[in-house]
Amino acid sequence: MKIAVIGAGPGGLYAALAAARKNITVDLFEKRKVGEGIVCGECIFDSLGIMTRPGRGLLHPVKGLVLKAGGEYRFPLGSHKPLWMLDRRIWQQDLSRQAKTLGVRLHEQAGVTVSDLVRMKKSYDWILDASGAPSVASRLCGFAREYVQECLAAHQVRLAGDFSSLVPCIRVVFFPDLPAENQPGYAWVFPRDERSANVGVVCTVRKTQGPGRPDMKKMLADFLRREGLAGASVLARGGGIAPARMLSRLVYDNVLLVGDAAGLTSALHGGGIDMACLSGVLAVKALSGGQAGAARYAGWLERYMREKNALEKVTIGKMRSLTFGEFDRLLSGVTSASLRVRFWTALQNPLMFWTTIRWFKTKKKIPDWPV
Repeated sequence: MKIAVIGAGPGGLYAALAAARKNITVDLFEKRKVGEGIVCGECIFDSLGIMTRPGRGLLHPVKGLVLKAGGEYRFPLGSHKPLWMLDRRIWQQDLSRQAKTLGVRLHEQAGVTVSDLVRMKKSYDWILDASGAPSVASRLCGFAREYVQECLAAHQVRLAGDFSSLVPCIRVVFFPDLPAENQPGYAWVFPRDERSANVGVVCTVRKTQGPGRPDMKKMLADFLRREGLAGASVLARGGGIAPARMLSRLVYDNVLLVGDAAGLTSALHGGGIDMACLSGVLAVKALSGGQAGAARYAGWLERYMREKNALEKVTIGKMRSLTFGEFDRLLSGVTSASLRVRFWTALQNPLMFWTTIRWFKTKKKIPDWPV
């Protein structure tokens, strides 16, 4: 079997590694150099247990959240679900070295156009499109608009400064005046180390909003000013969109969508590194079973994401239906040091309580993946 993988991000690299381990011939195409052009907060949930110790781009585990609404609250999320700060450039470069060692043919600065994809469909048994959103396949097959029907928009900067008081936690600040249709929305400070941090804003945008869309650059500038960071040195700047739901169709002839190209980003926070890695491996498993395997691909992904999606749906519902004051009281109750207060909060929000418990208790790993 001979396959092509488009995009050397997390999904494409994990797909290439999985295929090479099955002795499949792999050509991996990356439009830049591996590790270039990354726009990401680089703080990720390791919901699949694929990150075990610092090194090779893993900077440090995140111990907890500092949440700011009306008040400020701390929650030790790292003790329930592993979070990591990640240097994606180093991490992806290390994965690409592993892939080349296994025989993957890496083609850097080799962007794939629509006309290229037409030719490749005839030259390869399968193509895994991990080119992001919108994907190359979406421009060929006419579904690019599906990515922006409802999506998260983000704008961020990497700042140099003193973040020693926050490490090893991250800070999330909720906006008091954001319309319900733009929820979830908030700002974040993710320290990479004591001297630098990724700082940004994110919110939901809808195609129907038109000129009423939030101005992400202004939101970020206002947040930096409020946080006393307006004068910090900017090391990098970027922005983009993340689809808010998995696409309705993931297989087009012999092309399978992977990662962001499949819409596998969180509707709550826009992250999707672990789901991209999972989809890359599951896509290889699917194509190994031919058309019948490809038909099962979306179902496999949905089963892995069930608990996460359930909790995110409930949380987003709270952010859209509660007033800012009510949401602040919910945060206060959830993070309270008092067991009695947390119990009372759970009684008042039973669906959120049970979906949270299920998410915390669920342990899933990428199938047949060596740690």
